[in-house]
Amino acid sequence: MSSLDSISGYIARMKQPDTLVCGVAAMMADKFDWSCLWTRVVWALAVIMNPGLGLLVYFVLALVLPKWQKSGY
Repeated sequence: MSSLDSISGYIARMKQPDTLVCGVAAMMADKFDWSCLWTRVVWALAVIMNPGLGLLVYFVLALVLPKWQKSGY
């Protein structure tokens, strides 16, 4: 398996709306009609830059997001 195959497989996995860890990024992308890939990239950067606060916000949203209703326009 070449490195390009593994990178394309990783990107394909990140684009799928399946849950990774708690699925917060996928839920946010669905609720706000954002790209799942870019939502996960932003979350990863937030956790890398400030792990304590990033993970705290992530797990709080994991508890709160399922209770929010998607607003219908």
